[in-house]
Amino acid sequence: MLIAQLTDFHVTVPGARVGGSVDTRANFDALVAYVGAMRPRPDLLLVSGDLAEAGVEAEYAHVRAGLDNLGIPYLAVPGNHDMRAPMRAALGPRTGSEAGHLGLAADLPGLRVVGLDTLVEGAGHGAIGDAQLGWLQDILGAGDGRPVLLVLHHPPFVTGIPAFDAIGLREGRSALEALLRGRSDIAGLLCGHVHRALVGTFAGHRVFVAPSASHQFALDLETPGSFRVVREPPQIALHRLVDGRLVSCLVPAAAAGG
Repeated sequence: MLIAQLTDFHVTVPGARVGGSVDTRANFDALVAYVGAMRPRPDLLLVSGDLAEAGVEAEYAHVRAGLDNLGIPYLAVPGNHDMRAPMRAALGPRTGSEAGHLGLAADLPGLRVVGLDTLVEGAGHGAIGDAQLGWLQDILGAGDGRPVLLVLHHPPFVTGIPAFDAIGLREGRSALEALLRGRSDIAGLLCGHVHRALVGTFAGHRVFVAPSASHQFALDLETPGSFRVVREPPQIALHRLVDGRLVSCLVPAAAAGG
């Protein structure tokens, strides 16, 4: 199974620009065209948050139309720019349906995808509350031994990038670590949020942070609050399970205007 991880679209309403300059709506349209032309085609798209910039209905309608047009199954978890109600209304079964969060679980041939909702609506940082942790414990407990990919927006570890650590996963990290440590069925964790590729470990498991499929931020290891857009290509991550192990690579995707 070939899985394409797409993250951090930040799709805006028509005419708006992220940071006053980035046309994320056009970038998303270019991304859809790129994914549609991929050969081999991905079997599944995993969207790891920040589908929308303001979290309003019109943004999600555009995202849904583009992803639906690809004809590839997709699943999505929310990021810190998303809002649960309009995201759920637009995406339906492609995101979670729990009463208080958008956690999701999907059983696929040889693989289980579990999406964890880390959204704190109106804030940049993430949190995993008791309800999500209890839900995740039940979901993992009901597994049948097949490998599990856990998808969440906020990386669960300290990245060393001050701007993003300030809006990292503030609550529930220790409880999540205790829940995952020692499990043999976790193939890996997939995250977004940082607009840059990162690889790390958490609870003894591999974590892959994919860069944005729209625009990247400069790697600033010193300056708090630095979110400077740089001219680097949008990228998507491709994942496969090979001999039971997760193998990942990055692929540049065309932006609007090249």
